[in-house]
Amino acid sequence: MGLLILNPGHFTTIQDQGRPGFREWGVPCAGAFDRDAFAIANGLLGNPPDSAALEMTLFGGNYEAQIPLAIALAGALMETTLIDRQGAEHPLRIPLACSLKPGERLRIGGATLGARTYLAVKGGWQSKIQLGSRSQELRLSPGATLAANPGSTPTRHPRLPAWFHPVAEPIRVIDGPDANRVEDPDPWRGAQFQVSRQCDRMGLRIAGTPLIMRDAPEPLSTPVAPGSIQVAGGQLLLLGVNCGTMGGYPIVAQVISADLARLGQLREGDRLRFERVDLITARTLDRENQRKMRDFVQRLATLANASDGDRPAH
Repeated sequence: MGLLILNPGHFTTIQDQGRPGFREWGVPCAGAFDRDAFAIANGLLGNPPDSAALEMTLFGGNYEAQIPLAIALAGALMETTLIDRQGAEHPLRIPLACSLKPGERLRIGGATLGARTYLAVKGGWQSKIQLGSRSQELRLSPGATLAANPGSTPTRHPRLPAWFHPVAEPIRVIDGPDANRVEDPDPWRGAQFQVSRQCDRMGLRIAGTPLIMRDAPEPLSTPVAPGSIQVAGGQLLLLGVNCGTMGGYPIVAQVISADLARLGQLREGDRLRFERVDLITARTLDRENQRKMRDFVQRLATLANASDGDRPAH
């Protein structure tokens, strides 16, 4: 018993922090595409950081509680409504934490800003563990039930900190191993790009002014990682969390760790710019982002754990 899936939306999967440590065997790390939003959703409930959540892409879907549930939503802005057992509708605003009583439904519409929203439950969604992770690549099916522990929580709509800009520009990058093959010494300066229709968890094709590459022997397959920027036919391929572990296209740049989560909120038609930074700056930005996120999520968890579990009436 837990949450009944009435409509799983456009592409909804179970995700956690993924499967690090298996790349040498050709297994992608995968996991939540937007790790920051995933952490906020779990923090709102005081969950352990690796608790599994639903990753909903572009359109959330419809769900019905079978038992009392404490849930949280964070990430892309999706129109969200709680429908009580009398059929009354109660609009909710993301990010949020609230309780669902048995028979109450959650209707989550299309994303108006960003691409992915995370639906967490107190204690995490219970699913099969494979290679140390609950992450799955198969989308959820209508009529299935997600197992969860019963719980409740007061309704909360936390204010996101001013520094949290999941869809802000530019995306910062460091030079990749094949950066010296690009004719333009600074191809990112003033250049505008756009996310094409071909975008999913494996990667995003980025349209824009083609990058002219110097003639050179095609490289052998080399390791790639989420955030690697390859060039194929002059166009950019921005690799996502489900990317393979090896690739044969030139790698001209790598998105810095501090900006990787933002890739999960990019969608078709989004315009973006890239900004080159050096390795020292990238490491400094990563440490700063980790500190800010850790402190913010800890504050959310402290509030969640201090709550008495009562929910105001609708």
